[in-house]
Amino acid sequence: MAGSSSSKLPAITLDLARSKLAPWLANVLHCQDLEVLAMRSAGAGSSAESHILTVCGTRKGVPSTIGVVLRRQNTDSDLFLESNLELPYLAMQAVERASAGIPVPRVLGLERVPTLLGAPFMVMEQLPGRIIPHSPNYNREGWLAQLPVPERARVWTNALEMVAKINRVDVSRGFEFLDLPGRGKRGLDQYLRWVEQWYVWARARRPHRITDIAIEHLKSERPLDAEVALLWGDPQSSNMLFGADGNVSGVIDWEMATLGPPEADLAWWLFFDDLFSTGMGVPRLAGLPDRAACIGIYEKALGRRVKNLDYYALLAAFRMAIIGMRSVDRQIKRGYLPATTTARENAPIVRLLAQLLGEPLPEVGKDFHEFMGTLGMSESLSKDT
Repeated sequence: MAGSSSSKLPAITLDLARSKLAPWLANVLHCQDLEVLAMRSAGAGSSAESHILTVCGTRKGVPSTIGVVLRRQNTDSDLFLESNLELPYLAMQAVERASAGIPVPRVLGLERVPTLLGAPFMVMEQLPGRIIPHSPNYNREGWLAQLPVPERARVWTNALEMVAKINRVDVSRGFEFLDLPGRGKRGLDQYLRWVEQWYVWARARRPHRITDIAIEHLKSERPLDAEVALLWGDPQSSNMLFGADGNVSGVIDWEMATLGPPEADLAWWLFFDDLFSTGMGVPRLAGLPDRAACIGIYEKALGRRVKNLDYYALLAAFRMAIIGMRSVDRQIKRGYLPATTTARENAPIVRLLAQLLGEPLPEVGKDFHEFMGTLGMSESLSKDT
């Protein structure tokens, strides 16, 4: 979901980058003659805003020009509970050290003190490639739709294989920071407790019938034999970079990294796949592997059959319903939507969740279309949705 930087923070301009950020970058890059040549916004996500900077200077005696990505923490209107840049910083470092062939950006530095830019920020290397964007909906237009049909399938296969590769990383050493015993037993118990705390915070004591039913079901029916693996947390096509050859050239956005069952990551991918087709009333792009084929690709790369996938599909839908709830609240707070909007409950996300629970399906109407319009995503929807 789209967002914007905190209104309480100063705008990051080229002049600000040159005056405040350049000396900091010079220090972390060991490049005392560093200059910021150019800067452009890379969008404002839910937990941090991103900017791409081109810098030049002499490193190890060699003049060089490099691209770096600056991510500054949002200080209000977060979608996620306890969101901060410390987690992705540690996660990308740990994945890089694991040497598992996962192309994560090399982290250059994390500034925890907000003095320089008004909030903590992180800088990492810029990786080559392009994402598969959600707006406009990739099933309707964009570079993936422009590819020959067989090449579309190869891109999707490469992406699913990368998700499985992440889930196969050895977490026995170097990932201790993801183990939070205060939330319960390592793995699914901790994961569920975090999701429940997130939901209670987002729900804000308001009645939400479908999601109330969902969390109780998730708690009572949780699998008891769930594997403990590294979860990327947000596996979707817009969080991967793809090269011209269709291979994955970067895995970005680690803000939701955690430990848990691999099936949770697969279900999140499948949920987004369904959301941007069936969930939005848009025909799925020809050539993309269907659900059964996607599961088969992932299982082959993971090295085993998946288990309890219906349960994890419900968990994925529930997580996305929380994000939808907070996204609507954000737009109300900013004055873009009336407090009386029904977009929290009458949304494709909740409709899919209700379907999985066997509950009556809410109708998606004008309030949700109005909400999507405030995000600049109206074109992602079918005219009939």
